[in-house]
Amino acid sequence: MKPQRFARSARSTRFAGSPAVPDRRGLIPLWMVRSATALLAVLLGSIAWDGSVWIVLPLVVAVGAAVLPSVGVVTLSLLLLAVAYAVNVPAGSAWLLVFVAGLHAIFVLYLLLLQLPLRGWISTAALRSLALAFLRIQAVAQPVAVLALLVGDAGSSLPAVLVGVAALLTWAVWLVRERAEA
Repeated sequence: MKPQRFARSARSTRFAGSPAVPDRRGLIPLWMVRSATALLAVLLGSIAWDGSVWIVLPLVVAVGAAVLPSVGVVTLSLLLLAVAYAVNVPAGSAWLLVFVAGLHAIFVLYLLLLQLPLRGWISTAALRSLALAFLRIQAVAQPVAVLALLVGDAGSSLPAVLVGVAALLTWAVWLVRERAEA
């Protein structure tokens, strides 16, 4: 009688919706994070390269940076997005707030993906921690973006783009040196 009860309880547990891998609660597969990063980069690229055939270049680089991250590809992806936005989107566009938030989200996710293996899992607690870091960045970046919108008619945004590109390149050189020393 006991083996029969055990068989029924195991079968009812299996069909009752128990997780297939019970030790994976609170974990998200890295392929989902990589896919979300690539999708976000593609969406930002579609804002910056609206209607241009050249949209293929930043899209391929963005997907490559999310799937096989390296400092060079990540830097190229961020540069293609930032420079394309500065060149193709008119000053004073309301897309600036969305683009700033999206670009910073991609930056934070790329930083995460640079350090993680291609396959694996990440905890939701770690993603929440990253979300808090992202919100801290936005607490400074969004007021600056609003200020840029208010003075958007003041002329070209080329100096701001050059400062951003210089900061990004400095970060890339620093990251390469850190990896070489490790």
